[in-house]
Amino acid sequence: MLTYSLENIGSESMYEHLYNCIKKDILGKKLLPDEKLPSKRGFAKNLGVSVITVENAYTQLAAEG
Repeated sequence: MLTYSLENIGSESMYEHLYNCIKKDILGKKLLPDEKLPSKRGFAKNLGVSVITVENAYTQLAAEG
């Protein structure tokens, strides 16, 4: 499962920081094209954030294709 540090994120919102972390992993080929992202609920629980935070990050990623 993906893990990210969501501490000391500065002025970014939590979902923006998560979005940027996932995007960096996609661009850096740590996440492969056919690899699925974790479920929103499971990922939120693992990170200690709300499901809405994960949903917003996923929505932003989907909007960019």
